[in-house]
Amino acid sequence: MLAFGLAALALFLVEGAGAEEEHPPPSPRIERGQPNWLVDAVGNVLGLPGKILLLNPKVDNHSISSATEQKLREFLEAHPDQLGDVTVRLNQWTPVGDIKGLIHNKRVEWYFRLFPGLPVTLFSSLTGRLLGGDNYNPYTNTIHLYSDDPAIALHEASHAKDFAENPSPGLYAIGRFLPPVELHQEQIASETAIQYLKQKGDREGELHAYSTLYPAFGTYGGQYTGLSYGSYIGAGVGHVLGLRQRHESKLGYQALDEAKVGGVVRDDELSRTLLKRQEETRATLVAGLSK
Repeated sequence: MLAFGLAALALFLVEGAGAEEEHPPPSPRIERGQPNWLVDAVGNVLGLPGKILLLNPKVDNHSISSATEQKLREFLEAHPDQLGDVTVRLNQWTPVGDIKGLIHNKRVEWYFRLFPGLPVTLFSSLTGRLLGGDNYNPYTNTIHLYSDDPAIALHEASHAKDFAENPSPGLYAIGRFLPPVELHQEQIASETAIQYLKQKGDREGELHAYSTLYPAFGTYGGQYTGLSYGSYIGAGVGHVLGLRQRHESKLGYQALDEAKVGGVVRDDELSRTLLKRQEETRATLVAGLSK
């Protein structure tokens, strides 16, 4: 109760004083936690369920590469209006920093930051460095990353973008406790990340995202089925759908490459028509040889 009282007082005082202060244009901050081989090794082991679910050894490995950080930075810089004031913590443990973020985050009303923002922030701040769990905290406007996977990083950044574009981020955050809202938010974040990769022409990143974000979304859907090991079943379905989408997109890109004429790419519809004709020709040849 004392913690809640102090937090409420701090939020009230900052909320009242902030109206007269002038601040420079915000810019996203990316901070790294200090490496700790023992804590990170234990966290890497505790992240085994996530690695199995997504068939990805880089999930919750507590070691984010500079390449992943750079791709995340490029996404943040591409959306300055929505993500200019976001904070990114790469495998960082700083409860004090998170509480400061909770106090100074004017995007969300102070009473939502107090509850459920305060308990949510305290729990994630105290356990994240060990237990992992990549997430975006709308109450502090902070992205927490523990996985060295660009698709996951872009997904969490897309959550931040989604919340920034919502007229009532506090209510939107509360709505996440409802399964339909949570699934809706997860879908938007994954679609935003994938569309961004498409627009950048990052084919490899896009194809990888299907293999990671589809099963990740499946874990959310699976846990609401009420079935035993629902998350694993959902992840399995996601893997199948992700592989299918990856295969179709790969074929589409191959068709686009084959449809290039003088360095100019024909429209996608024509490319797919050419691909279909090629497949029909191959099928005709195979049928003729089998007679």
